[in-house]
Amino acid sequence: LAKEDGTEAFNSEDLGEALEIFEENVGDMDHIFLRVAKKDKGNCCSIILRGASEMMTEEIERSIHDSLCVLKRTLESGFVVAGGGAVEAAVSVFLNRYAEGMASKE
Repeated sequence: LAKEDGTEAFNSEDLGEALEIFEENVGDMDHIFLRVAKKDKGNCCSIILRGASEMMTEEIERSIHDSLCVLKRTLESGFVVAGGGAVEAAVSVFLNRYAEGMASKE
């Protein structure tokens, strides 16, 4: 994960191990499965990306990386700043409620 100075690092203690990794055809698609020991179930999280092209897969990886960085910062700070049109949506709701309380269209 990304640190505050922009570098990336992880602790080797956070890594798990798999008993088996295999690819299996399910329906029309091939899926990659990781088999872990019973003691590790619930502690294992893997994200395996597939895309139509290498460029698409790289873009998906960047998006997931950005999302994980946001999640890390949110968990560290305990704060969330609304974005992505949240302010505009809140103003719209406020104005609609205010307009409903008015007698005319002034």
